[in-house]
Amino acid sequence: GKTLGILGCGRMGQSTAKIGLGIGMRVVAFDPFIDSAHLELEFFDGQTVNFTIDTISKEDVLKQSDFISLHVPAQEEYVISTKEFEIMKPGAGIVNAARGGVIDEKALIEAIDKGVISNAALDVFENEPQPEIQLLMNRNISLTPHIGAATQEAQNRIGEELAVQIIEILN
Repeated sequence: GKTLGILGCGRMGQSTAKIGLGIGMRVVAFDPFIDSAHLELEFFDGQTVNFTIDTISKEDVLKQSDFISLHVPAQEEYVISTKEFEIMKPGAGIVNAARGGVIDEKALIEAIDKGVISNAALDVFENEPQPEIQLLMNRNISLTPHIGAATQEAQNRIGEELAVQIIEILN
């Protein structure tokens, strides 16, 4: 029943949206390059359900979302800083598993301290591999290492994708 906001609706954003939909969340998304995403949820018994998510403005995603998940490439400037935290729904949570430096970590700590943001989960940081002590010591921030691609399945998929690309180039 909560609203999940996706910033960046590419492959990873769409995968996250599927999880949100699967657990009964309303999903809203912003992506400057995608107007809508067509998602198919596959269930264990072969049934499928199709969804279309039309992207909306970044500001509307921030205003509506109980949880925000970032899936954006590295940027010149912060995607989320003081201005964005002020727009967010009071008590929202935020997750960054995209790239370090897309969230202004000082502004994040201030937003948590002021109660604007209730919690955050980060597995990428501005100063990798040594996050700031204020992040490490904040009880409302969950920190994990950025190792999602370190699984055997992910490594196999990367190898297959590279092989396909090499074959396409050579042909």
